[in-house]
Amino acid sequence: MLRFNAADIDNKYYYDGNDLGANIVGEDKDRTVFKTWSPLATGVYLNLYLDGEGDNRIETLPMEMLDKGVWYVELFRSCDGLFYTFSYEFEYMNNRLETIDIYAKACGINGNRGAVVDFDTTDPKGWDDVPKPKCANACQAIVYECHIRDITIDESSGICPEHRGKFLGLTHSRTRCGKSETCLDHLKELGITHVHLLPVADYATVDEAHPEKAQYNWGYDPKNYNCLEGSYSTDPADPKCRIREFKELVMTLHKNGIGVIMDVVYNHTYHTEDSSFEKAFPGYYHRKRRDGTFSNGSGCGNETASDHLMFRKYMIDSLKFWAEEYKVDGFRFDLMALHDIETVNIIRDELDKIDPGLLMYGEGWTGGESPMPADKLAYKWNSYRFGRVGLFNDNIRDSVKGGTFNPYDLGFISGNRNTSSILKRGIAGSVPHYQLYDASEACWAFEPTQAVNYAEAHDNHTLWDKLKISCSNHYTSADLIKMDRLAAAIIILSQGMPFIQLGQDFLRSKPDKTNSGSAPNEVHTYNGNSYNAPDFTNAIKWNKKNKYRCVFNYYKALIKLRKSSGLFRMANKGDVEQHLQFIDTGDANFIVWKLESEKECFVISLNPYPEERYFNLPWGIFYKRLDEFGFTDDEECSGYVRCAPLSATVFKRI
Repeated sequence: MLRFNAADIDNKYYYDGNDLGANIVGEDKDRTVFKTWSPLATGVYLNLYLDGEGDNRIETLPMEMLDKGVWYVELFRSCDGLFYTFSYEFEYMNNRLETIDIYAKACGINGNRGAVVDFDTTDPKGWDDVPKPKCANACQAIVYECHIRDITIDESSGICPEHRGKFLGLTHSRTRCGKSETCLDHLKELGITHVHLLPVADYATVDEAHPEKAQYNWGYDPKNYNCLEGSYSTDPADPKCRIREFKELVMTLHKNGIGVIMDVVYNHTYHTEDSSFEKAFPGYYHRKRRDGTFSNGSGCGNETASDHLMFRKYMIDSLKFWAEEYKVDGFRFDLMALHDIETVNIIRDELDKIDPGLLMYGEGWTGGESPMPADKLAYKWNSYRFGRVGLFNDNIRDSVKGGTFNPYDLGFISGNRNTSSILKRGIAGSVPHYQLYDASEACWAFEPTQAVNYAEAHDNHTLWDKLKISCSNHYTSADLIKMDRLAAAIIILSQGMPFIQLGQDFLRSKPDKTNSGSAPNEVHTYNGNSYNAPDFTNAIKWNKKNKYRCVFNYYKALIKLRKSSGLFRMANKGDVEQHLQFIDTGDANFIVWKLESEKECFVISLNPYPEERYFNLPWGIFYKRLDEFGFTDDEECSGYVRCAPLSATVFKRI
């Protein structure tokens, strides 16, 4: 094995060029330059192929070693449309290690060979004419998490069969299921500002060559970070097809005023010893334990080394590529706490140079123990040291519905009377507030823009399934719907950035099929980890939007309310301190707060009890009450007002 010190490698061989990979160059695009970085290799070779798979090699060319560990070869022709790999030799090995270029920006089927692409030929018509949506800060965003396959794969989506489960599925308009709009038109109707796409970069476990197989994955098994996933394209064998179709998706969403956030998974590689990184420079790109074994902070077999300068550079180059070539509007980082704080801050700086409005948020936890000191990693408890980056607010999540990892645990909406202090912290954006003294662990945000508030995401049970598991023995279905709506009001009206999972707005469920064999469509359990479950579990059944239209309308009204006033979207803690005030109801679990400026005032109450509750509105002032269609003008409220059981009530000063 190679023996080296990573710090010595960084000091001696760090390369700051922006030309690694395959690049078509020259005014006439008549040359192709290939570069790769492997400072301890004794030889590197370029392999050219006619296709992305099969026995069709054209030639193998030796590469020349330049300064800083860069290997180079230049061909005096455009290689647009050809495929390539690199082979590496090291002094301790008797064989060459052939692998796809880690910097490949396009690839063949199943991502085993890079593809040389002239990206100017991949732009759909009008690509440069569509402006990106503007987003001043994270509190202006309302994020909707989607999986490319889930949203369109079911027949009820109304999408043509050849585009179901594909990038192009989200480019269709005027699709319906009964009386309800679906897919793109659903996003527009709901009123969200950004779509967060579960990983669309090339991942390992779906065989793109056999789409007829029953295959599914969320995509957190990364293979090629700069290439798109082929199973979402109509022709995985054509590298330009997936590029063009993803650009069409982005362009369509932008035309409709919706931003696109990419879920990125730089914290680990799906393969470990066999990963392209390990073949390109064994031992450098992954963190190791003292005994030389791979550390496993991801829980997936390894973790990458963001603190090593050339992997840090790799992440930055990759993110800049996605932001500039595909015009995406932000990034969500899987297991972000595995990345060191310095890298996270540098990434934010680099994204700001492209567009300060690019969103950046991630998970402030790991999937296992890392050998890197915890005070150097982007854990949530270190949040003040990277305050320009958002973090998922697990405090508000678990206070609302109960502990995520115990499906029977209860939360504020379902009868737990011990979560109100944590919940109030979340309502105030998880920043310091003069009225809040306890639950200090939930006061972690540098600014409200750092708090990503949510009740459900792709991980774990959906909110609706958790309510059915934990509460159905004691409450009616009508009560559970009230709880769900109460949770929606908390998440959407709290300070911070609201985050909603696809279908949450019409009670999405993830059922498992029974294993009894006697009733194949009978449901008996709910899937809390559906990362590779079939469409039966994951696909959106759009008829549920018809069935639970009252829930959808309520989410829609809450989103409209949030967008109507800056009081729900305060971006700094000073404004929260000044304009948000909790009202004493005499009951810690009956939460009421006021949002007030010189121009307007809102009062919001949360009643988690199965009985009605009352409180006093500010004396002598008249308000109107919000229902699921907006504010009603036929009822003026003042003084002592009623709050229905298991409900949020919003009053606006007249």
